[in-house]
Amino acid sequence: MYNKTIGKIGEDIAIRFLKKKGYKILYRNWRCKLGEVDIVAQEKDFLVFAEIKTRRSLSFGPGFSSVNYTKQHTLIKLGQVFLKRYGLTNRPCRIDVVSINLNENNKPADIKLIKDAFWQNEW
Repeated sequence: MYNKTIGKIGEDIAIRFLKKKGYKILYRNWRCKLGEVDIVAQEKDFLVFAEIKTRRSLSFGPGFSSVNYTKQHTLIKLGQVFLKRYGLTNRPCRIDVVSINLNENNKPADIKLIKDAFWQNEW
């Protein structure tokens, strides 16, 4: 049987969750030389760069707590590259974080969506 990593499990759950919330998934694991955006989606008029954080335990806190300043800065830079590459620099956008806690069967015990998770004053 195929053994999925916790990240892949979390992304699969997040995609289903976001679709139910009305997001249209455009890219999964979009990459450039600076790194990777887990999910690029459209929600209403917004282009959304979504960071997915999945945990099996809360011993180190919920997933969203690991999106520190360095990760935020990287996500902003990745978003800028994406917007420039596809000629979307005037498009309204934001960064969302999906934090998923799994139970012992790798099923979602809790999912939190944090829209516009941090201020992107560098756009």
